[in-house]
Amino acid sequence: MKPVGALRRLFAQAPEESLLQTGGDGELIIARARVGLTTALLVLAILSYLQTPESAQARIHLAGGLLAAPISLLMFLMIRRAHYRWWMGLTTTLFDVTMVSAALVAFLIADNPHAAVNSHMVFPLYFLALSATTIRLDHRACAVAGLTAVVQYVAIVLVALFFWDLNAPEYVLLTHGAFDPGSQLGRVLILGTAGWLGTLVNLRMQKPHILSAADSLTGMMNRRTFEDRWQGEVARARRYGRPISIAAIDIDYFKQFNDTYGHAAGDMALQSVGRVIRTRVRAGDFAARIGGEEFVVALPETNSVNAMTMAEQLRRAIAENPIRINGQRSAAGVTISIGVASWPEHGEEISRLLERADNRLYEAKLAGRDQVKGPGGAGSGHDSVRPQAVTRLKPV
Repeated sequence: MKPVGALRRLFAQAPEESLLQTGGDGELIIARARVGLTTALLVLAILSYLQTPESAQARIHLAGGLLAAPISLLMFLMIRRAHYRWWMGLTTTLFDVTMVSAALVAFLIADNPHAAVNSHMVFPLYFLALSATTIRLDHRACAVAGLTAVVQYVAIVLVALFFWDLNAPEYVLLTHGAFDPGSQLGRVLILGTAGWLGTLVNLRMQKPHILSAADSLTGMMNRRTFEDRWQGEVARARRYGRPISIAAIDIDYFKQFNDTYGHAAGDMALQSVGRVIRTRVRAGDFAARIGGEEFVVALPETNSVNAMTMAEQLRRAIAENPIRINGQRSAAGVTISIGVASWPEHGEEISRLLERADNRLYEAKLAGRDQVKGPGGAGSGHDSVRPQAVTRLKPV
């Protein structure tokens, strides 16, 4: 049961949030390479068809190229425009491996089964697809690629064995060699090993990246990682005219909390606030601890109304979250102040959104803390969401 449990944890464990930006960059590199490769293969298929238009194999390869090249271009455009999600890497991995299998299936359709099971040009493309998965920094994509390649290739070999007598006399002069079960088993083992090694390499590659990209106390993004991803989201919002918001967050009276309960309790408070923020942000949003008791949440595809709603829900969740402190009979609590800035509803300069959110955070502090300050209606300059009563370091 232990291997089964380990395998289940391997697939269930999503990549760290800090890896998504790097994984998205890698996905874009793969998408460009995919477009170039499928375009080149399409050109070769066209040339082959022009030379031998009566060849069934040439027609099949041409049809495959005409299908794969546009799909690859469409995938590139979608990845370039969309916010990268972990499932995108899994989807494109399945596509890459399946396209290699489809090329081998084309040999079967063309009544050339030996080319399907003994191809020296198409079969190595599996390893190209497997090696590309490491760029995504998602171990699950590597595992899925290896497993999919093994299952699909075994299915191709079994179909070839079932419908053709691969060592029949008419196949004496074989361009691709005789069928050898031992060689096929070796191919399957090599494919499986390549997928397994790719998964292990990916897991090892993730560790130093996580250490350099994440805040060691809360596990959230650190400031440098956040700024890198934020600049990418700002550029995407400007390019496609999509709304984007940002929330600057600061724990109220944090120094007083430290003086009252000690620095170990202060670390617990930071971890607690970070944990609530991470569980409350939506898919596509991302958050970071940018220093001390300061946090920030980026909200792509989010207008000011929704950003203010999210910020208020987050403020309430933090205020209602008890912090258990060692040696204390009762739990403690903290509150937060939030400043929100949005683009483009209120004419904000998109490059200054973070600065504007910081200014509104300062306004929330001056107005009494434990509240949200953000963009308001026309002529109001800003609006706020404030609780009925301000609570400071109260026992829970």
